[in-house]
Amino acid sequence: MTVATVESGWARSWRKNVRRHGWTLGVWLLLVGLMVAYAALLPRFGAFQITSIAKNSLPLVYLAIAQAVIVIAGGIDLAAGAILVLANAVAARLMEGQTFPVTLAIAVLVIVMATVLNGIVGWIITVSRVPDIVVTLATLFIFSGVALLVLPSPGGGTSEGFRALFTGSTSGTGSNFVPPLLSMAVPLALVAWWMRRTETGLSLYATGSNRVAAYLSGVSTGRAKVVAYAIGGAFGALGGLAALAITGSGESRLATASGFTLRAVAAIVLGGVALTGGIGSVVGAAAAGIVLFTLSPFLSALGVDPNTAQMIQGVLIVVVMMIAGIVELRRQRAL
Repeated sequence: MTVATVESGWARSWRKNVRRHGWTLGVWLLLVGLMVAYAALLPRFGAFQITSIAKNSLPLVYLAIAQAVIVIAGGIDLAAGAILVLANAVAARLMEGQTFPVTLAIAVLVIVMATVLNGIVGWIITVSRVPDIVVTLATLFIFSGVALLVLPSPGGGTSEGFRALFTGSTSGTGSNFVPPLLSMAVPLALVAWWMRRTETGLSLYATGSNRVAAYLSGVSTGRAKVVAYAIGGAFGALGGLAALAITGSGESRLATASGFTLRAVAAIVLGGVALTGGIGSVVGAAAAGIVLFTLSPFLSALGVDPNTAQMIQGVLIVVVMMIAGIVELRRQRAL
C-alpha cells in the first residue's frame, strides 16, 4: 500500500466524517465564536465567567439532551420541562436540612422516579397509539400540578456538598469551573456513546428514521420509544437537580416548565436534530443549549434591549430551521 493510497483513504474518511457530523461541528464552532466575542466585550473574562456560563446552562443542556433522545426516536416531549420542575420540587422538599450523603441518595431516587414516570409515558404512547404531542401535553399539566402540590411556593433546600457537586462551590457561586463542566461532559459522553455504539441506542435512530422499516427489520420499535422517554426523564431530573443546586431552593411554576420545554426544543433544532426523527446528535443539542443560554448575556453586553434580544433569538431559530430544511431536501434528492 503506497503513501498516496493511505492519504487518499484518510482524506475520504475525513470528508465522510465532516459530511456526517458537519452540523454538530458547526454548532460547536458557533459556540466557540460566541464565547470569544463575549469575552472581547467584557473588561475581564476568566474562571468566574466560565463557571457562571457552565453551571447556569446545565439545566437547559440536560433538558436539550433529554428532548434530543426522544425526538431522534421519533417522538416529542412537551412535558420535558414539567419533569424538570417536578424533580426540582420533590428534591427541594426532601433534601432540605439533610446531610450530603442523604441528599445524594435522594437525588438518585428522584432520577429513578423521573425515569420510571417518563418511561410509563412512552409506554402509554406506544400502547394507545395516541400522538406523542397529545399525551405529553396532558402530562405537562399533570406533572406541573403534582409539582405545585409538593411545593406550593418557592422554597426547600439542599446540602452545601450537593450544591458544590454541580456548581463547584458550597454557596453556588465561585470560580471553580471543573465540577460543572464534568457534570455536563460525563453524562453527555455516556449517552452519546450509548446511542452510537449499542444496539439499543441505534434502534432509536432506526425507529425515528422509519418506524415501519425498523419494525420489519426486527427492531422493537415500542421498546425503543419507551427507552427514549425513560432516558429523557432521567435527564429531565438531572436538570431539576442542577437547578436546585444553582439556586439553593425549589420552584414549581407552570411557566417555568413551559419555558424550559420551549427552549429545549429550540436547542435541538439549532443543534441539528430533525423534528421528523432519526437525524441528529445529543452532542450538537448540548452545544446549542449553551449557545442559547449565552446569547442572553452576550446581547446584554452589546446593550440590546431584553425584548429585542428575545426577537433575535426567535429569528435565529427560524433561520436555522430554514437552513436545516434546505439541507435535508438536498440530502433526499441526493439519495
